[in-house]
Amino acid sequence: MSQITSNSHSRKKPSSIANWQTKFTTPQILRWGLYLVWGVSLLALGTANQAVKMQRDAIETIGKNTAPSVLTAQRIKDSLADLDANAANELLVKPGENPEAVKEYRKRQEKLSKLLALAAENITEGDAERQQIRTLILSLGDYMTQIERARLANERGDSRSLLEAYRKAANILDSILLPAAEQLQKVNLESLDRAYISQKARSANLLFLAVIGNLLPLVVLGLLQLFLYHRMRRNLNPYLLGATLCAIVFFFYITNALNAASYHLKVAKEDAFNSLLPLRQARAIAYSANADESRYLLDRELAPQHERNFVEKMAKIVVIPGNLNFESLAKEFKQSNVKDVAGFSGLFAEEFANITFSGERDAAVEMLSAFGVYVNIDKQIRSLANSGKKAEAIALCTGNDRGQSNWAFQQFLKQHQDVTEINFTAFTTNLDRGFQSVGYVPDKSKQSSDDILQGAMLDRAFKNTYQVEIFSLGLISAIAILTFLGLNLRLKEYS
Repeated sequence: MSQITSNSHSRKKPSSIANWQTKFTTPQILRWGLYLVWGVSLLALGTANQAVKMQRDAIETIGKNTAPSVLTAQRIKDSLADLDANAANELLVKPGENPEAVKEYRKRQEKLSKLLALAAENITEGDAERQQIRTLILSLGDYMTQIERARLANERGDSRSLLEAYRKAANILDSILLPAAEQLQKVNLESLDRAYISQKARSANLLFLAVIGNLLPLVVLGLLQLFLYHRMRRNLNPYLLGATLCAIVFFFYITNALNAASYHLKVAKEDAFNSLLPLRQARAIAYSANADESRYLLDRELAPQHERNFVEKMAKIVVIPGNLNFESLAKEFKQSNVKDVAGFSGLFAEEFANITFSGERDAAVEMLSAFGVYVNIDKQIRSLANSGKKAEAIALCTGNDRGQSNWAFQQFLKQHQDVTEINFTAFTTNLDRGFQSVGYVPDKSKQSSDDILQGAMLDRAFKNTYQVEIFSLGLISAIAILTFLGLNLRLKEYS
């Protein structure tokens, strides 16, 4: 009886296999394979295009919207502080004795008008930006009105009215204008940081989805090749082999494009912009401190307060270790392997900790040395003022000759600009390359020669070449057609 049962089971097994083979015939499997290849290819195309679009959006948010607004806000702070420094320098002497200060004041007025217009044209954060820009425009008029009153008082020789008007102007600058510019920068910087953190978080997910999506056609094509070999005893199907090669090319093309875009965005943000930001912040604070230096001489009643403000701003820019001075610290950093010195802090320290690009270290060292010269001259100004030599102190403060304060400050600005330019160029170059990786190219026809626009990157226009979409569609179409041709040859055998 046991033997009969065993034989009965052995007879049912081949019957089940036969039923399965009847239900799922080779032509049916080949057709399903063809439809599956088409389906996963379309899925791969959609996944790739979505990943590329999101990379473009991240680069655009950082490179075209928020970063330019951050830099514009910083330049507004520069111009406001320098406007005030020139006003104070003009009022330190009799009318007409400092035409250079008057000239620079007017240049800053013009520059501020352009920068505020740019900020208004590039609003991306809604009322958070709009309110600060409105405040800047309205209060700047109030500030300049008070400066004009101080000028008229200076012409009359009325020192008390001059100081009253200038103090009102200084109060508008310190309590309204500079905080508004700072808030404008903060709003856009927060947006930039959010966009970058979000991009980093999504980048890995996008790449994973793109890899999975692009691998599916390869997997299905490989399984079809194996099926044909085992079921039909065929060698490699040349059409399927061609489709597989197209799928491999598509896989590497998309992953390389996404990786390149992500890499260039990382270099632009972490290596370039993370140096560019403290450099621009240091420049704005330096302009403000330079105004405090002039205020120290102009308003002797409040000289201790202006000196405290100057010292506090210097500490934000750079703190020198107690056993070193500017010159010896610069020598320390001339060594290529030095990234930090104990006790060295401030915005300059952030830049030295993030030195990345060729020539950046040498330029940063020169900037540090030039700033040291300016700080030492400031000490001389205060020494002269405190010893009763106010006229000599004013001459040293407002002079543009070698060894005088304005000369030293301009030398610092020049060296600072060299470091800034290295990082700014790296930032814009990597944004360009990131865009190019996903099919965008700079539109030279829409770029301006205006240095205001260039400095804010608002002249950087891009156009879509549709390179990624066209190439991807071409490869996916080739996969679909080659798969059809390859499987159709086998299906004809069953006709």
